[in-house]
Amino acid sequence: MIKKLILIRHGKAKSVEPGQSDFDRELTEKARQVLASVDGFMRSFYLLDAHSASHATLWTSPAVRARQTATEVSVALGGELEPVAVDSLWEQDEDTFMDQVAATDTDCLIAVGHIPALNSLIERYTGVELSLKPGGMATIDLDDERRSGTLEWFVQGPVVD
Repeated sequence: MIKKLILIRHGKAKSVEPGQSDFDRELTEKARQVLASVDGFMRSFYLLDAHSASHATLWTSPAVRARQTATEVSVALGGELEPVAVDSLWEQDEDTFMDQVAATDTDCLIAVGHIPALNSLIERYTGVELSLKPGGMATIDLDDERRSGTLEWFVQGPVVD
């Protein structure tokens, strides 16, 4: 049964280039460096207890920038988490995502996605209004039915110039 949900906004992405779809945008090189640094996800995940870190499942939007961010999350947690693409994160289908969360049995679910859906999900789960910046994350302790919870901690994303 899932107890902890961590919602992460992807890192800072490059602008859309001519002929490129939004889906294919990559992280900036600086964003990748910062997320991989000690001041990036490693620092943020020090807040995660050892049990949750070792029993986590990693979901990601299938968009390139989200998958790249999920890779950095995996590295920060020891490199053993294999990101699983979840379409509802890209489609920003909050109801489907919440149903998927309720149906999973992992102890800790980490999900990398996009705003505005992530901001809205934080509010729907906790009643707290937050605005995630690139690389920001919110950790929610879910209730038994996995439809609401309490904001445990929030880390704004690392500054990327």
